[in-house]
Amino acid sequence: MALRDEVNIETIRNEIAMDSTHTEINIIVEGATDAKLFEDFTDEDKCTIYQVKNRENVINLMQQLADINKNGYTIGIVDDDQNRLLGIEALPPNTLYTDTNDIETMIFWSAAFPKIARHLFAYDKTPDNAEIKKTHQMLMDRALHVGELRIVDKRNGWGLSFKDGGSKKDLDFGKFINWKSDMTYNGDDDLVTAVKGHSHRPEINNNDAKTGLIALRKEKHKPWEIVVGHDLTKVIALSLKKMLGKKETKNYEREQVEVSFRLAYSLDDFRNTQLYQNMNSMMENHKIVFLK
Repeated sequence: MALRDEVNIETIRNEIAMDSTHTEINIIVEGATDAKLFEDFTDEDKCTIYQVKNRENVINLMQQLADINKNGYTIGIVDDDQNRLLGIEALPPNTLYTDTNDIETMIFWSAAFPKIARHLFAYDKTPDNAEIKKTHQMLMDRALHVGELRIVDKRNGWGLSFKDGGSKKDLDFGKFINWKSDMTYNGDDDLVTAVKGHSHRPEINNNDAKTGLIALRKEKHKPWEIVVGHDLTKVIALSLKKMLGKKETKNYEREQVEVSFRLAYSLDDFRNTQLYQNMNSMMENHKIVFLK
C-alpha cells in the first residue's frame, strides 16, 4: 500500500486492528518528511507507511495497539531526541529509536556527508578527506553547544524554547556564532542570553546554566548523543550565508538543507544503521521482506 497521507491516530489504530490478512508490515513515523524517506527504503507491496503529527502520537498509537494485542505487524519509529542520554528509554513494544537523536544526525554521521558537503559548499576543487573532515568537525562543534544547553534545560525543567518563541521565528544562531567572520562560537554567555531572550525567560541565571554546561561536559558523552538535527542544519544554513552572502541564501534555510540531507542518503547508508538491523530482526518471524 506504500505511503499514506497523515490521518488521526484513531483511524490508523482501527485500520490496523481490523486487518486480519497480515500480508504487510505497517510502519508509523513522525511526519511527512520521515515518511517519504522510509518510502524509498521499503517495498510498497509489502509495507504501509503511516505518518502522524509528532513523536508523542507515534508512541501513543503504538501503546494503544499493544494494549489490544494488535501490534505484531507494526513498527513505530521515533527520534531519540536526547532521551537515552537523559535516562528516558522506555518505549511501547515494537517501537524503535533512531540511532542518533534524529534522522538528520543519522545522515550527518553516515557516508552521505561527503556528498552533502560537496553539493552544499560548492568547493572549487574536489575536496580531500581532511577538508571534508574539518568541515564536519566545525559544524558538529557549533551545533554541540546548543544541544548541550538543551540537555541542561531539560534537566532543570526551565522550559526554554529553541525554535518557535513568542515571535514565532527560529532562534537566531547569529547571536552566538560569528558567521560574518569565521564561524567561531562566541561563548556560553552569548548562547544562554540568546536562548533566554528567545524564550522570554530573563529570570534564568546565566551562571546556573553555565554550571550545568560544565557539569555535562565532564560526563564525556559522545557528540551524537547530544547534537540535534535542527540545530545542525541551522548551523549549515548559517555557514552558507557566510560563504555565499545573505542575499544569495535568503531562500536557502534550514528546511532546504534538510532536503539536501535526505536526497543524499542512500539505501546503502541506511543498511549500515542499527535501526535497519532492528527493523529486520523485529519482523523476521513473519517472513515478509519489506525492506529493500
